[in-house]
Amino acid sequence: MTDYGWLIAALFLPLFPLSMAFNALFQLVRQAWLRALLLLLWPLAGLAVLQGLQPALPDGVVGWALFTAALYAFRAVVINEAGLWCGFLATSAWALGWVVLAAGGGLLPVLLHLMAFSLPLLMLVFLIAAVEKRFASAFAGVVNGIAGSCPRLAGVFAITLLAAIGSPLFPSFFAMLGSISAMIASPAVMLALVAIWLLWSWSGMRLLQGLLVGPPDPAGQRDLRRSLSLLSGLLLCSLAVAGVVAAGDML
Repeated sequence: MTDYGWLIAALFLPLFPLSMAFNALFQLVRQAWLRALLLLLWPLAGLAVLQGLQPALPDGVVGWALFTAALYAFRAVVINEAGLWCGFLATSAWALGWVVLAAGGGLLPVLLHLMAFSLPLLMLVFLIAAVEKRFASAFAGVVNGIAGSCPRLAGVFAITLLAAIGSPLFPSFFAMLGSISAMIASPAVMLALVAIWLLWSWSGMRLLQGLLVGPPDPAGQRDLRRSLSLLSGLLLCSLAVAGVVAAGDML
């Protein structure tokens, strides 16, 4: 039963090839609220499974997790569709939960790590839905110039994406710093984490450039309502404050 338990945990804290199940489901689901539920509940299910397992991790799980995270980080670099990018980034970030678990400290640091990435991605799927509603697609290059057509939507989209890829002050930034600091005795793991982080940044900048930069839509599009922009700003500020407050637990 224990072996099956680890496999179930590897499904929800996705390790390749079990990670394909989440990404297939995420691509199949098109409604933003269902995608948001997946981003919130999928890793929590993995954490719940881990609670019932023995504390000793299987051999090789850290290497397997790093391979999975690097694979999906690289796939995120070459993808141009914002919805798929969200799924790949979530898979890459969640896989690193195994590295956090291997570093010790129990399940709380793992929970903080998972939520640090899931919450901004949860916000991002609603913003992607807003882009699709206005431009019929969220495919970078096919849709561009959002900054000129819908500046409020573009601004909130850009900051939310930065929160998802581990930019300073957001919880994901401190989560990655904590993981790197915890692996100071393993230089190879530290370098792998830094490389994965750089791939996230590269993929995020490519996506933003493809979607936001360019001439505005000549037909004109209705921008994000001021009330929604303000709400999004408050949520992002709350995430930043939460990141600073939780930094002590993550580092």
